[in-house]
Amino acid sequence: MSDTHTPFDLSNLQVLVVEDNKYMQLLLQNVLRMFKIRRIMTADDGVQALDVMRTFQPDIIFCDWNMEGVDGIELTRKVRNGTESANPYVPIVMLTGRTEARHIFKARDAGVTEYLAKPLSVAVLAQRLTTVIENARPFIRTNDFFGPDRRRRAVPPDDAPRRRADDMEFDEFDSEFAA
Repeated sequence: MSDTHTPFDLSNLQVLVVEDNKYMQLLLQNVLRMFKIRRIMTADDGVQALDVMRTFQPDIIFCDWNMEGVDGIELTRKVRNGTESANPYVPIVMLTGRTEARHIFKARDAGVTEYLAKPLSVAVLAQRLTTVIENARPFIRTNDFFGPDRRRRAVPPDDAPRRRADDMEFDEFDSEFAA
C-alpha cells in the first residue's frame, strides 16, 4: 500500500472530523480527499459534532481528545451510550498527542475504536482506515461498558480457562493501538 492509497474504494464513505484546530481540520480533510473521500463534515468540538450528527450519518469519526466543552472522550461516551445517538457502532478514531498508556487505556475504555498519535502521517492514517474496514471488531455490552471489544487478540473458546483480567481488564499493552 502506498502512502496515498487504501485497498478500498472510499468514495462513498462519509467522515466526520472533530477537531478544534483549524489547521489540523484542513490537513485531515486534504488527506481524506487524497483517499477519494468526498463527503467530509467538520466540527470544532463535541457539542458541534453531536449537532452535525443529527443530519449527517458518518461512517467513521476522527476526533481530537483535547477540545473545549465536550472533549473527544466525552463525545465517544455520548456516541456509544447517548439516548440520541443515531449510530453507537460508528468507528471512532482518536487523534491525540497523548501517547502515555494511561491515556490509551482511558480512550479504549470510553469506546474508542482506534487510537492515532499525533503527529500524523498519511501512511498511518491509511493503515487505520484499512484496519477499521478490514478488521471491524465486535461490540461488547456490559454493565459499565459499550464499545468495540477491547481485547486486541483472539478471544479464547468458552470452555477455555479464564483469568479475571479477561473479564474486561487490560492485562497487556498492544503497542499497535497507539502507533
